[in-house]
Amino acid sequence: DEKTKKTRVVNGDGMIIILPDNKCMVIDSFDTQSRYDLVDFIKKLGISKIDYLVASHYHIDHIGGMIELINNFEIGAFYSNGVDFNTDIVRKLHKALDDKNLEINVLQEGDFLTLSDGPNPTTIKLFWPTMTPEDTYNAFYNPGKTEKLKNLCSLVFQMKYKEFTVLFTGDIYKDGDKYLTKKYGKQLKSTILKVPHHGEFYTANSPSFVKTVSPEYAVIQDNRYINFVISSIYRAAKAKLLYRNTAGFILIESDGINYSVNEYTF
Repeated sequence: DEKTKKTRVVNGDGMIIILPDNKCMVIDSFDTQSRYDLVDFIKKLGISKIDYLVASHYHIDHIGGMIELINNFEIGAFYSNGVDFNTDIVRKLHKALDDKNLEINVLQEGDFLTLSDGPNPTTIKLFWPTMTPEDTYNAFYNPGKTEKLKNLCSLVFQMKYKEFTVLFTGDIYKDGDKYLTKKYGKQLKSTILKVPHHGEFYTANSPSFVKTVSPEYAVIQDNRYINFVISSIYRAAKAKLLYRNTAGFILIESDGINYSVNEYTF
């Protein structure tokens, strides 16, 4: 209804990426209350096709707007971690994908994708997750383990264009970031970090992980967890924190060498 359509973006993660060859990638889609805003915003950018639609994991504050995206845009390919949740929003998402004959392309640790054409292509490298059959079972069926694993199995990948890098982390927990820090070390170093789990400090954002990534800017997508502790962790790593506060967005532009950062409100 009209009242719902006027709701501003509030909770969750969502990122729109325009690649050097003008292809579009959308990673997550905020919560359901922002779905109309997201569709309108992408249309105002002049985008009619989303070449890559990515769900870091299937929590509603990450996929709340995806059904609207699928229904309003041509979708080139859909990607996820392949770990389904038995929730109403996931069932509706699957139906929307089926209605458009879109397959679910499952990404896991070790995968590598080339996203854009040209002499300096944009690439993504998957660092996580590695899901055993037991992990998948626990994430879907095992009470007591499901909520942690639903977040912990989020896609973690680094996007690279020339010298500019962005690390996307979904809602990964400290168990995961410690694994990544130990296994990949300096490979995690990135210009920009999408802060894990909305900046929550009990479950995510271990100091060792933040120090290893050592971002110049760290983006907190959701302002539910703005606090002194998380600020201190990132200040210690000499990173500047950016918050996508209520009804706002952060624009980061790069030619692969230099970049600019601007914050906006609607």
